[in-house]
Amino acid sequence: MEFSPGYEDHQCKVSASVAADAVEAAVRCLEDCPLFNAGAGSVFGNDGRIRMDASIMVCSIEKSSSAAEGKVSGGQRDKAVVGPDKISQKRRYPITPQPQAGSVAGVENVKNPISLARAVMERTPHVMLIGKGAEEFAQSLPKEVVETRPDDYFWTERRWGQLIEVRKREEQKQHQHQEGKGTIHLPPKQSLEVQLDHASEKGHDEQKFGTVGCVALYIPEKKSGFNKPLSRPQLASATSTGGMTNQRFNRVGDSPVIGAGTYANHLCAISCTGHGEHFIRWVAAHDIAKRLEYKHGYGSAEGKKDGSALKKAVDEVVFGTLMGDGNYGIDKGSGGVIALDRDGNFTAAMNCSGMYHGWIYEDGGMETRIFWDECSPKEP
Repeated sequence: MEFSPGYEDHQCKVSASVAADAVEAAVRCLEDCPLFNAGAGSVFGNDGRIRMDASIMVCSIEKSSSAAEGKVSGGQRDKAVVGPDKISQKRRYPITPQPQAGSVAGVENVKNPISLARAVMERTPHVMLIGKGAEEFAQSLPKEVVETRPDDYFWTERRWGQLIEVRKREEQKQHQHQEGKGTIHLPPKQSLEVQLDHASEKGHDEQKFGTVGCVALYIPEKKSGFNKPLSRPQLASATSTGGMTNQRFNRVGDSPVIGAGTYANHLCAISCTGHGEHFIRWVAAHDIAKRLEYKHGYGSAEGKKDGSALKKAVDEVVFGTLMGDGNYGIDKGSGGVIALDRDGNFTAAMNCSGMYHGWIYEDGGMETRIFWDECSPKEP
């Protein structure tokens, strides 16, 4: 099977949110490729249906230094303070830029779920839409914003074969628990066989093409007068997935959950892949962002800007928190993370055998990586 997205695809169209344009364009490209578990290559659920999830988040990285008295203005607010001498004073403190987010879950027949998630972010007052409601919203949008496709567009022989294989293993589990004349039916948590969407073990080639995601940083060129940039400096993150093979009961993973599989604030942008339940339990993406800010001091005057803080925060969650799930009688949270900070430092980490990922430098140069023991770009 051949698929050629074209090198020029990373040079996306420019709108008022350049970072969002970039992550949407990258994820759309991967959704259109039947090799990945998103969009056209999504896996089948237990009922033979394909349901897709996606999310996007964008945040300005600027803080304004001006403020009107008693009102929010740009990035600061005046706060009245009564001192020991009971004289009212004014104190100013910065207001963190407010992120914007949109996500969809359990949608069918939407060609590019990430574009629908962005439409939720930009065209509704909501953050998440699910199922039929999200599909109705998609139908109401212009075709140049969100397109729909029939079922056969998403059907691939490889993904259907995976479902058949997993169902067979599930049946074998039931047969192995027969006693006497009857059959002991295992509870759903024990009998449900699902297949992860990433390379959890070496040799599982079919699992390596999984959830897709992208993180981006936009820093406009400094201009004066009327030639102002279209967009402010921003960080953005986007994630899209078809879920797990043989998933039941309209199961939803971490990809559309803001803070679990996708997160972006004024300091960093993060996208995750892996066993979604674990990323949701630990709110993994948000945890990384807050460790970066509060534990490692990134963004403060004393904070390091060489990428070491970002790498530490990511490693602590991927190799510590998620792997520690096994201590609670739960399977360890295998998966990986890509992350980017506002100084342009990128890092990626995985506690599984492989995770396909790549990056584009400011000068247009590109690199890719698959395995955990390969070096990250500009890694401290």
